[in-house]
Amino acid sequence: MKKKSSQNKTMKVLVRTPHHESELEAQPKTSTREVFGTMCKSLGIQETWWFGLMYKGPDNEDVWIDKSKKTLKDLQKNLTFHFAVKYYPEDVSEELIETITIEYFFLHVKSLILKDEIYCPADTSVLLASYALQGKHGDYQKDQINDDVFKKQTLLPPRVLKQHTLQVSEWESNISNMWLKHRGLDKEEAMLEYLKLVQNLEMYGVSYFNIKNFKGTECMLGVTALGLNIYKVEDRLNPTIAFPWSEIKNLKYKGTKFVIRPNDKTAKNFIIITQSEKISKQILNLGIGNHELYVRRRKPDSPEVARMKEKANEVRKTKLVIRQKYNSERLAREEAEKRETMYKRQLEDMRIEMERKQASLMEAERTIKLLQEQLEDLKRSKEELESQRLELQEMMERLEQSRHLEDEEKLRLEEEIRAKHEEVQRIQDEVARKDEETRRLQEAIDEARRKEEEFCLRQEAEERRREEERRQREIEEANRTEKELESLPDADNTLPEVKEVNDQLKDQLKALQDQLNEAKTNEESDLDRIHRINLLEGRDKYKTLRDIRKGNTSRRVELFENM
Repeated sequence: MKKKSSQNKTMKVLVRTPHHESELEAQPKTSTREVFGTMCKSLGIQETWWFGLMYKGPDNEDVWIDKSKKTLKDLQKNLTFHFAVKYYPEDVSEELIETITIEYFFLHVKSLILKDEIYCPADTSVLLASYALQGKHGDYQKDQINDDVFKKQTLLPPRVLKQHTLQVSEWESNISNMWLKHRGLDKEEAMLEYLKLVQNLEMYGVSYFNIKNFKGTECMLGVTALGLNIYKVEDRLNPTIAFPWSEIKNLKYKGTKFVIRPNDKTAKNFIIITQSEKISKQILNLGIGNHELYVRRRKPDSPEVARMKEKANEVRKTKLVIRQKYNSERLAREEAEKRETMYKRQLEDMRIEMERKQASLMEAERTIKLLQEQLEDLKRSKEELESQRLELQEMMERLEQSRHLEDEEKLRLEEEIRAKHEEVQRIQDEVARKDEETRRLQEAIDEARRKEEEFCLRQEAEERRREEERRQREIEEANRTEKELESLPDADNTLPEVKEVNDQLKDQLKALQDQLNEAKTNEESDLDRIHRINLLEGRDKYKTLRDIRKGNTSRRVELFENM
């Protein structure tokens, strides 16, 4: 049996998604880009530009590989990937198209909220939990909801539970009361409302990296859909300096030195120092991808996206018609149930009145019934008497009846000659056989020499090809360390507004805030304290960004260098 070539052996790849794990088999030469494409197809995701494949690096950092030309053979130690959200929209309600995209965003973001990787205040956590339940179970039905709905899933970050003295039943009650207010929302609408609220959170959509400026001051870089932000190490909620993508012309790095060249020719380059060349590469990767989507949003939709939006809108219109019909039927059913309850109450009142009017009649009926019972007793007594009389009579009757030599030499010579002829013939045959073997051996030697020459030629050609590929990779790698970004001089950098809570929930949310304030423990985290100060000062995510974007690029670069 021939041994299989190592190139023919397949490799097993494990890809984790928010729903499940997928195990794929692929050739070692398969690129990670192909694996990403296969996953998108198998999951039915067409809005592929939001997602990526990544694995956890040695320092638990995210290493994105979805657009890499590296093969599985190059990543043999890292064949467990996560299919996750890589880029975030500026406005989820305007940019996410298909239901499945909204669902994957919802599951991804919910996981980050519950793991406290995105800071979320306690009251918002409760409201988000109620939207999550609406998306999973539909309208709240008290008679159909049991304790398992709350016990078999994590609804709130552990930090929130730990920081308040409320009982489990009190948390459940608050969540249920808000859940009631979402009546009529379908799964997609509930998930979208959840995402719109999460979009208000300061840490949503930010990829943080530890960096330093030239002075050696430690700080953090945040790569976002809106641009690059600079944070103090102790405050990941409020950036201190921001550079929108429209102000950035070029991104490049060499080792740990990362250079950002502004569009403003009067401004000097903005230089940050990263922790490693790998981190520099990750920042470049995320920066390029976010900038491409920033530009894309400010251009007309491509035909593909336009078709996707048209199809999604048609589906939503159909769902709206169905839901309106369902709501009409539900309202009609509720109205019928109300009428039925009213009629039952009227009937009960009539029954009570009839009982009151018939009280005297019922008393008379009881008297008549008693008299009938007495007559029946009398009748039975008479029958008993008659029976006794007849027995006595029978007894009397029975009492009455019981009584009445040369030729031999020639033959020997001929025998020798014949033997010699046979010996000569044998030797001739042996010579011919050896001659044939020599010829075949020579041919084999010639064939081996020819194959050796061909092998040497192939080896030389393979070496030349490998050398060419190596040079090409070096060129591509050099190109990947620098990216000239498309300029949009007239780009609209208007920031989104904070998504307000539904009016019917505002009073309920205010009451919950008061209840939580009374039940607070002393275990306030740094982020809790910063959030509390933000509320007192009337600050929110977008107000902070508007404030720190003021002034020209040069001024903000100087602010960073002087941190």
